Amino acid sequence: MPRFLFISTLLAATLSAFSTTNIQYLYGEFEGETFMDTQSGAKHTLTTEHYRTWEYGDLFMFADYAYTHEGLQFTDKKNDLYGEISPRLSLDKISGFSTSCGILKESYLSFQYNRSDTYHAWLYGVGADLNIPGFSVFGLNIYRKHQNVGDHTYQLSLNYIVPLGNQWHFEGFTDWSGRDILSQNQLLFDLSHIIGVKEGKLEVGTEWHYYHENSYHTDNDVFQAMLKYTF
Repeated sequence: MPRFLFISTLLAATLSAFSTTNIQYLYGEFEGETFMDTQSGAKHTLTTEHYRTWEYGDLFMFADYAYTHEGLQFTDKKNDLYGEISPRLSLDKISGFSTSCGILKESYLSFQYNRSDTYHAWLYGVGADLNIPGFSVFGLNIYRKHQNVGDHTYQLSLNYIVPLGNQWHFEGFTDWSGRDILSQNQLLFDLSHIIGVKEGKLEVGTEWHYYHENSYHTDNDVFQAMLKYTF
């Protein structure tokens, strides 16, 4: 599995047909009792995302750096680094046979690696891009999840983008892993025309961060202010 992820990342980097990178700054008050919360509430997060397509699939990766002045909920650490790498191989492009039918746009073999200082997980499964009215992007992946903390389980992941006119759009993802749910959804306004930069470069808005941890019956439900710049 590590070798596959390395090869996929390398191929995607050298054979890219389309790529986009963005950096985000988020601020929110994380005052709950989950491992994502802080001792003081306030948390600053810097996120970098990268997505690209290549001849036989696509690749998405991100890294989150979080900082809180008083420390995280269950540790004296004031910062945290977490990242994911998610390559997919297109069954359509590999086989030369189109699986497109109805709402099904394209089918994939899906893989993912998650990592922080204390946690790691390997995921593998299948995925699809769907044609859903109103959505410019709607993807789903179903994984088997092997992790070093907690039981091995399954995960359903959804990602989506909804255009809302010329300057607004809604985007996000939802992960359902076992009985836990993580959903992060962003409503963004394009500032580019106001400040005179290229369309889609600079956006401002809010992210709704929702996490339900069923094992301990805890939640966090936070709206964060955010600024996003796309390269």
